[in-house]
Amino acid sequence: MILKTIKIFIEKSNGLDRFLISFILIGTVVAVISLFRGIVMDRRVQVEYLSGGRNGNNEAVSIIFVDIEGAVISPGVYELPENSRVKDVLVLAGGLSEGADREYCEKNLNMAEILNDGEKIYVPFFENTNAQQGYGEASLSSKKVNVNTASVAELDTLRGIGSARAESIVKNRPYKSIEELETKGALTSSLIEKNRDLLSVY
Repeated sequence: MILKTIKIFIEKSNGLDRFLISFILIGTVVAVISLFRGIVMDRRVQVEYLSGGRNGNNEAVSIIFVDIEGAVISPGVYELPENSRVKDVLVLAGGLSEGADREYCEKNLNMAEILNDGEKIYVPFFENTNAQQGYGEASLSSKKVNVNTASVAELDTLRGIGSARAESIVKNRPYKSIEELETKGALTSSLIEKNRDLLSVY
């Protein structure tokens, strides 16, 4: 109906009126198309923003979860990008608290070590360490943990071992040697070396 009315109007109009009407119609069509494209692009930008989880190269970024407890400002479980290091989770936790045994941390915490998903880090308090030979030593070091008989709670106190890894150790028992923790898939070689002085199979 509208097109028919426009057609009749154009037929009754002179040359100048027809030119003006054509110009207005073309301008209206261009404006509608531009508005539609703007809405579509805005929605695309919103979707890309909400999707997240990508780096500057538009590649998916893997996420790991690390539990840091003990003498830090804000202990808890933190979400970090894959290949993050100990110093990264320590920063997220607010750094060492006033009661942290800093000398022990300097000698035993490797800030450059790459973190694993599900890893646990415990920062000891000064009053919980035993000062011997001029430096703080974790009280746990004086007591071996038997991987064949220890409970999940006891295994959870080892360096870098959270509840998931502790349960894996229990599930794969018995062990004839410390090295079997790696061959049976319970611990990585780096975690075994980190805790070798604390582990026992007898």
